[in-house]
Amino acid sequence: MAAAKKKGGRSKSATATKMQNETARKEATAGKRQLMSVIWFAVAVFLLCIVFIKGQNVWLAIHNFIFGVFGVTAYFYPFLLGFVAVLFAMDKIGGSINAKITESGVLVILIGAAVDIFVKHGETLSFWQHLTAAYESGIALKSGGFLGPLIGQPLYIAFGKTGAAITVIILICVFLMIITGTTLMSLFKTVARPVRSISEQAENAYQSRLEREPKETGEKQLKVIKGFNVDIPVDDIPEKRKIKKETLDEKQRRVVSAYYGAEPEEPAPEPEKEEVPAPEEESHDIDGALKAAREEAAAQKEQIKEETEKFTEHIEESEAENAEEADTYKFPPLSLLKETKATNAAALSAELDSTADKLVETLKSFGVETRIVDISRGPTVTRYELQPSAGVKISKITNLADDIALNLATAGVRIEAPIPNKAAVGIEVPNKASAVVGVRGILESPAFSSAKSKLTVALGRDIGGNAVVADIAKMPHGLIAGATGSGKSVCINSIIMSLLYKATPDEVKLLMIDPKVVELGIYNGIPHLLVPVVTDPRKAAGALGWSVSEMEKRYKMFADRGVRDLAGYNRFVESLGDPEVKPMPHIVIIIDELADLMMTAPNEVEDSINRIAAKARAAGMHLIIATQRPSVDVVTGVIKANIPTRIAFAVSSHIDSRTILDTAGAEKLLGRGDMLFSPVGSSKPKRIQGCFVSDEEVEVVVDYVKGDHTADYDDDVMVEIERQAAIEKKQKTGLPEDGPEGDPMLNEAIKVVVENGMASTSLLQRKLKLGYARAARIVDEMEQRGVVGPYEGSKPRKVLISKEQLLEREAAGADEE
Repeated sequence: MAAAKKKGGRSKSATATKMQNETARKEATAGKRQLMSVIWFAVAVFLLCIVFIKGQNVWLAIHNFIFGVFGVTAYFYPFLLGFVAVLFAMDKIGGSINAKITESGVLVILIGAAVDIFVKHGETLSFWQHLTAAYESGIALKSGGFLGPLIGQPLYIAFGKTGAAITVIILICVFLMIITGTTLMSLFKTVARPVRSISEQAENAYQSRLEREPKETGEKQLKVIKGFNVDIPVDDIPEKRKIKKETLDEKQRRVVSAYYGAEPEEPAPEPEKEEVPAPEEESHDIDGALKAAREEAAAQKEQIKEETEKFTEHIEESEAENAEEADTYKFPPLSLLKETKATNAAALSAELDSTADKLVETLKSFGVETRIVDISRGPTVTRYELQPSAGVKISKITNLADDIALNLATAGVRIEAPIPNKAAVGIEVPNKASAVVGVRGILESPAFSSAKSKLTVALGRDIGGNAVVADIAKMPHGLIAGATGSGKSVCINSIIMSLLYKATPDEVKLLMIDPKVVELGIYNGIPHLLVPVVTDPRKAAGALGWSVSEMEKRYKMFADRGVRDLAGYNRFVESLGDPEVKPMPHIVIIIDELADLMMTAPNEVEDSINRIAAKARAAGMHLIIATQRPSVDVVTGVIKANIPTRIAFAVSSHIDSRTILDTAGAEKLLGRGDMLFSPVGSSKPKRIQGCFVSDEEVEVVVDYVKGDHTADYDDDVMVEIERQAAIEKKQKTGLPEDGPEGDPMLNEAIKVVVENGMASTSLLQRKLKLGYARAARIVDEMEQRGVVGPYEGSKPRKVLISKEQLLEREAAGADEE
């Protein structure tokens, strides 16, 4: 044993020494790189001064020599040297700086060759004569200098002017990429970025135009209709019609106005004009003309009355049909929810490339050779998929998580090693600028809109930016846990909002339990609720007890009709064709804070939850439980075993993460909706950025739903919940019951243990002067009533109620008497 410890200590010491030597070597290399960068930058500045300042004597000779050798490219060479020195100092390029300077010199020679090919002085001269002429013309700034023809002349002779020009331009591009360290992939991304941006702008413009066209078309049609509504003067008949409309009651006035405005292109028939002779010529015909006019007006009046009655009957029939349709549930429009803003793709691409380079260099500095194979950017984190070289252990990468976070200057990184179904390691790095995932974007996605299940809910977006939805029917129960402020309540709101957008009240019913009172109260009044939101912990235990009774009732009905689950029962009901027998809805039970219920009525709540979670799936009843205290006394082993689907938000330690997910990882989350989603049957949890829904959006949607369809609470359910709560309250009063099982000293014993804060048999023996057997029986009875905790060996039992609760129970017992 001692030898093993000694060997382990020696191994740790050797590792520490090796790391110190490696760090010293890196610092020495970095210092040497900076020194060489400074030297070559000074050379570049010196050459720049010589090129631009002609000077005298030796300075002038050097000036002429440089221009004779490099020609017009002498103006370019100092800037290239300085650029390479700066890149080397910033660690933007790797390798030796001397090699980069040599590559820069070759690039300048190639540029001089290009100038020589395009200018071509002395084509009839020999090669050496051409070099001499190029040196002299270089001093005069008319060629690429002495070095240009060294490459340009052979290329010109071999390929001709066009072929030589193409060849030298390709070589220039290649050496530019070599010097700057540009790869084909980064070059392609740089070229594709503006193209993608233009394409996105064109797509947005096209979508905006499509949205604008119906509105503009409607306005144009309205203008056309208004243009045809021209008042045309007619005889006295319209005036009579106006008088008629004023004498009608309110409904007929509305009907007549709709009748006359229904078809403006077909005005009312005008009476045929009759030429009535002037009074002075035929005064004896006036009475006859008046009589004929009265008869015609009466006939038209009767015709209008008949048409009005017919149209009134038609309107009343339509109103009756609309009244029948008013009972149908209208889904709230997505326009009630806010849209999220798009991010700048160009800036994001630059950030991804920079972080990827830093990540590879960081791992390389620790002796881990890797390469980037894929990058997946999510709303809050980006996953860099790296493929390690042969012989690199995965544990070597996972142990460097803190060092990677330090070098990348981030709050922390999460390493997924390996990625399921991929030969790569995923390193999840927080984004510098997080994007908000709106619930509207998830509800509009094909993943949600095309889902057939009425229990489909929106969760958020994964690291790839894809919408993630879940089917509660397949969960079939869910556990949501995390620290305060990590996003649990927002997740529950998004689940409820999804159900409002997906299912009608006849298809899904909700039973909400909110011990915190303030979280779910806004949903009171929606038609999906079975009963108002339950806030009293005692009634919450009663509501869970009713859920168990409803589950057993449904299973009995299934057995009587020979079906196995809710879907089979509903198909059976549809086959009957009896309107009196209605299909059963799914019931989703949402508990916002389990910890408070477990403190108030632990035995009853846990028993009900265990029974529902174990059996209620086929009955169409599902549990969604949220808690901010993921400890083993709240999330017990039996609850975890029966609830396979879990969502973990940010927690403080890996112990809490293991309590929720049975694996570590949630302690690395960033909060604000960052979650790990572990659906039923998955081997590893999936990282998701939860969708955000604001309180204003919830209020607007709830008001719309309540305004369209009022709540119809089930009185039988409310009565049953009250009855179950009364039973639980009576069982928990702690007062002696009638019958041989109730000990007369039980009430005094409860007061003693509450005042002392602990319970034990010896305590009751001393305080109440009882024998051991009787004191032990009283302790067992207090455990059955939930006053004290279970047996813990030599330790005293825990007291589960406070003095205030004891007073409340005594008062309740007095009221019952």
